[in-house]
Amino acid sequence: MQKLNILNTREIKKIKEKVSEEFGYFPEEKYAYLQNDKGKLFLITRDIAKIELQNLKIDRVGLYFAEVKENEIRLSKEGAQLLAEEARKKNKKLKNVVDLTKEEVRFYFTGKDLEKDLGDKNRFVLLEYNHDIFGCAKYKDHTILNFLPKIHRGEVII
Repeated sequence: MQKLNILNTREIKKIKEKVSEEFGYFPEEKYAYLQNDKGKLFLITRDIAKIELQNLKIDRVGLYFAEVKENEIRLSKEGAQLLAEEARKKNKKLKNVVDLTKEEVRFYFTGKDLEKDLGDKNRFVLLEYNHDIFGCAKYKDHTILNFLPKIHRGEVII
């Protein structure tokens, strides 16, 4: 069982600022933000406040949105998709989006890092193929580091 902490307004503001700085947008919907001891951030309806969490044995709750480590926030696959979907609904343009070719997507789904020149700045990027966001990865030293979980790897039908 994992211990989940409900984040306060000040902690949420820091996360919103970092995600907005990195990707140009943050979801405007009103969510409750819960974080476990490993830094994983979950989004859930605010009605969660009505439940006594300490009295429950909970394995998982909400949508796994991101992993928070020191001064970095890496969006999960689902978090990246949520961010992109809400930005589209609000007609907001995301930044740090990398459009991949069919061959690059297939290579990425094998679990390997992608060699790609996106400049000298190390940062997190959203991965896009055919106008669909399918994940978030770190760009470092002309390489997109693969964070795709093993359960999602394999042959891709595109």
